[in-house]
Amino acid sequence: MASRTAPAARTRPEPPEPAIAPDLLDRARARFAAFPLVRDWRLSIEELGPGRAVLALVPSEATLNGPDGVVNGGVLATLADVGCALALCTRFDGRMPFATSDLHIRYLEPARARVRVEASVVRASRRSAILECQLLCGQRMVALCTAHFAIKSRSQPPGTT
Repeated sequence: MASRTAPAARTRPEPPEPAIAPDLLDRARARFAAFPLVRDWRLSIEELGPGRAVLALVPSEATLNGPDGVVNGGVLATLADVGCALALCTRFDGRMPFATSDLHIRYLEPARARVRVEASVVRASRRSAILECQLLCGQRMVALCTAHFAIKSRSQPPGTT
């Protein structure tokens, strides 16, 4: 009996992320500069690109769990949420017509140094988006996060059908 092979799966390629406005990083920094979270936690927005964001946190007394020098887990979860929101806002020219509806974070090891947050859009539609965020101390990943955002129905990202 001849063997049968399954037909190749048809996948629709994801459309490329639209370019962001050249001033979006400056606008995002200005918008968040007055937030106590940014100021008091020594958080900085390092980079924004199409569907991605990079943040950095320099640990301070406000973000540590006591004298052991470990960044608080709630602080790491907040960083992941902010990073994902900033990555998604690049699809809306800096606007944020969405809300976090689910966030899952897996802590891999204690964060004892500067934390780099790298967030990116995995998939987005008119109504929702899935994002991934890695939190790193140097080259070591200390936490991995996935998040789902609900997008308000009248706010469609450019290039989305």
